[in-house]
Amino acid sequence: MFKTHYTQMYHLALTLLFDEAESKDVVSDVFANLLGGGVVMRAGNAKAFLLASVYHRCLNVLQHRQVQERFARLIAENTDTLVSKDTVEEQMQMEELMRYVRGNLSPIEQNVFRLRYLREMTCQEVADALNVSRQTVHTHLRQSVEKIRKYFNSNSKAI
Repeated sequence: MFKTHYTQMYHLALTLLFDEAESKDVVSDVFANLLGGGVVMRAGNAKAFLLASVYHRCLNVLQHRQVQERFARLIAENTDTLVSKDTVEEQMQMEELMRYVRGNLSPIEQNVFRLRYLREMTCQEVADALNVSRQTVHTHLRQSVEKIRKYFNSNSKAI
């Protein structure tokens, strides 16, 4: 299945993300989820299922990019200048996010989160920096994002 569908999956991801490393990460993550056993797939729908999985994973990556961009803008802003109400609200949300990360994620999850989203490293670069496998990075990212989403959804805060 990997040999049959990898190229199409990779090209779809590359078309959506415009980043070779991230596209490879997305496709690898889809296959890792399949190998993890949490997903049951019918044999006749393999291609459609795999392409849909890549598409949805890419949408998540793009959504995370938007969060990164907002966070980067907040960091880059000079605190001495006047800021709009929206910027102040975004800054408060990002501060709340970082408080949550510091207080509720394990040390490894915090390191993975910071390297991936604040330093904008690829999953492979994070894995190399922490001397862990790329799958370990994916696992910690997935767990961290799930925890963060649960917290902010239950507190009706939007990031």
